[in-house]
Amino acid sequence: MNIEDVKKELNEYVGKNPDIVAKAFYNAEVVLNKHCKTITAVKGKFPSFYSIIGHVIQPFAPAWNEIGEASFKHKMLQNHRMKVNFPILADEVLNTWLADLYIEGKKAEEHPVSKHIMDDLLAKVVDDIDILSQTGNTSSTDAFLKSCNGVSRAVSVGLANTSHPMFKIPLTAITTANILDQIKKYEKSLPKATRKKVKKLYMSTNLALEFQDQYEQTYGTKVTYTDGDAFRTPLSKLEIVPLDHIADNVIFSTVEGNLVRLIDVFDKPEVTDIQKQDYKLKIFMDGHLGYDFLINELVYVAVFDGSVKGLNNANLNTLLYPGENLTVAQQG
Repeated sequence: MNIEDVKKELNEYVGKNPDIVAKAFYNAEVVLNKHCKTITAVKGKFPSFYSIIGHVIQPFAPAWNEIGEASFKHKMLQNHRMKVNFPILADEVLNTWLADLYIEGKKAEEHPVSKHIMDDLLAKVVDDIDILSQTGNTSSTDAFLKSCNGVSRAVSVGLANTSHPMFKIPLTAITTANILDQIKKYEKSLPKATRKKVKKLYMSTNLALEFQDQYEQTYGTKVTYTDGDAFRTPLSKLEIVPLDHIADNVIFSTVEGNLVRLIDVFDKPEVTDIQKQDYKLKIFMDGHLGYDFLINELVYVAVFDGSVKGLNNANLNTLLYPGENLTVAQQG
């Protein structure tokens, strides 16, 4: 085979399998995808409108008496267009392909070189999206991380947002000695109004492993202990979701359905072109992707800077969490 043959076969393979790139972008092996609600945006933007309403019921009386304070919110969710420009030196690919055929004892028609190329390339796409879904940051100076915003970026932006604040839960810096107590403190600090709607606790894999180790040492001798217990929090039994790529000081949870993956309803990820230049083949593909929260006020983030518990907004604290006796940080 020469480079023209490889290009022809690749075009034919992509033409017969138009969804292979989308399957890589939306792959279930991307850890965060398993826990996200999928939202379809249009050309990268998705406006989210929601209202926060106080109590509306009162004793009956035959006269109009308004009751019920409302706060109407608008948050613009956005995904980002990203691309793959991947070069292939045909001779190198053909050598590895032939070696694989020899090792696996296959005939060329059983595993065409086009499938060999796309399988390897899309496997790397899945790995990259797994990282970007957690640590992508469009404000980064790193060209790779700049591709889209991931959940860590959504948390950091939300913590700094005064219009759409996230609920802060103050903890002491996590150590081996205190991790169980601090996770218990986090559970106890979840607001009573929404605690039952929170099912998962997200943290770095390092913290999750430390938690599981300490949990087994502390509770492993109990007759009711099972292996699965170490993957849940002690009090609320929240599922612990380890994320390989986030920082060890990022711990958060939210109500079910609030963590979302933003895909584009029209521009499905796909191979857009395959070009030949000299001895090289160039594969072009692109698609839209992003991760965010629909409602920041329903995200509960551990903080280690002495912040006060809650939204640090008196009106929103009263509307959303009236039974929590939350305070607001004093200025100056």
